[in-house]
Amino acid sequence: MNPVVAALDRAAENGLMPVGSSILLAVSGGADSMALLHGSLEASRRTGWRLAVAHVHHGLRGRPADRDLAFVAEHARRAGLPFFSRRADASATARALGLSPEAGARRVRYAALQDMARESGADRIAVAHHKGDVAETVVLARERRGGVAALAGPRERRADGVVRPLLSVTRPQILGFLAERGMGYRRDASNGDLRLARNRIRRELAAREERSRDAIDSLAAEAAAHARRREHLDREFAERLRPALVLGPGVTLADAAQLAAASRDLARRALAEAAAPFAAPGRSAFTGREREQILDRLASGADFRFEAGRRVVFERRGRLLRIAAR
Repeated sequence: MNPVVAALDRAAENGLMPVGSSILLAVSGGADSMALLHGSLEASRRTGWRLAVAHVHHGLRGRPADRDLAFVAEHARRAGLPFFSRRADASATARALGLSPEAGARRVRYAALQDMARESGADRIAVAHHKGDVAETVVLARERRGGVAALAGPRERRADGVVRPLLSVTRPQILGFLAERGMGYRRDASNGDLRLARNRIRRELAAREERSRDAIDSLAAEAAAHARRREHLDREFAERLRPALVLGPGVTLADAAQLAAASRDLARRALAEAAAPFAAPGRSAFTGREREQILDRLASGADFRFEAGRRVVFERRGRLLRIAAR
């Protein structure tokens, strides 16, 4: 069985995309999402999935983006699937929120997908991230000094209903799936823009893969190990530290001594949760460097005041850590 179809069958078996459920497929028109579309169509004969197709026009690439929209709409029509689309202005969103172009596009994309899921009545939103995306995320997290949560890569299942059934599938396997079936796909010229971090990393990984065939597998295995650690930390946080956090209007209170006594990774998890209400939309409340500086101050046992990103204030007085917007 082709790896794409096998991965989708597993998603039905393990409940990631439950048998008989309503699935909204996020389809950009690129190779990965076209494999998700046609693989899901094949699998739906066995799984009873009720499928619909969603496309987000980010307002970034003019006529090529218009052609992407028309391409996906036509494939949905040929497949006899309901089609939903949204137009957004990712550049305006990025400027308004002070985000990178990538982060702005990601923000409008997921907001639009959630809106279309509500309209379609979907139980899940399936997106087409694959093993190569996992490897890219690990490299990017290393560069940005990310903790376990970042190094673990994209979650297979998110709390908001987004699922990623193709994380075990490689890009060559996706291209092979499409070639076997004579399926076309759209190419995004912006993927060649090396000013974007992910494009640069993708190019570097391709070169590494030429030298060592297991480069992607090795990074994906590293991410899987971090993902297991992330799951453990999520459980430990929920049981030990989350009950001690007090989230009030405009402020979060935490036990500074308890955070200092926790493992570094667990304390990172708790800080991220405690500061999240004060982060700018689409951004973390602090950089990796700032997070480590806060943890170092907590470990010292002394009182301190620390401003992260000129937006969030962390202040310790005795056992109490107070976190609030500046």
